Amino acid sequence: QSFITIRDNTNAVPYPSPVFVSGIAGGVINKVTVTLLGLTHASPMHIDALLVGPDGKNVMLLSDAGYVYPVNNINLTFDDTGSPLPQYGPITSGTWAPTDYTRIDVTNDDVFPPPAPAGPFGSALSAFNGLNPNGTWNLYVMDDTYGNAGSIFSGWILTLSTVDFVDPNADLSVTVTG
Repeated sequence: QSFITIRDNTNAVPYPSPVFVSGIAGGVINKVTVTLLGLTHASPMHIDALLVGPDGKNVMLLSDAGYVYPVNNINLTFDDTGSPLPQYGPITSGTWAPTDYTRIDVTNDDVFPPPAPAGPFGSALSAFNGLNPNGTWNLYVMDDTYGNAGSIFSGWILTLSTVDFVDPNADLSVTVTG
């Protein structure tokens, strides 16, 4: 998906931003990463980003991080192996863990307008492990406070790794001759 407009104090456009996955036969997910390309916002703590898989499972990627330190055209990769984003410090390009902070000064903290699901939201991308990767994946982005807007200039990338398990009842043998 390409350009996403993060409007002030409302949902982004498009909302959601979909990616359709098809043709992955026989495997199940063993790793998910998401990259936001060209994130720009004057106050990143206003941004909430939620990934929802084809079966409805979801993970909050970004919520209330970065305080009021502007971001300009940065790339954020969300991977369970990363560290959490800073809550009160500047955000830089890199690999980060999904990060969800709670703000007590916002009454609608982590409440996404429909058609996004209601919370509670998952906190680790491993929540998708073992699931079928095929179907529509949705990224819901919103700005939850008045005062600033932004964009995800080059959209987002969903990266899925799958494994194919061998049937434990299968009759399998290997012979090697040197």
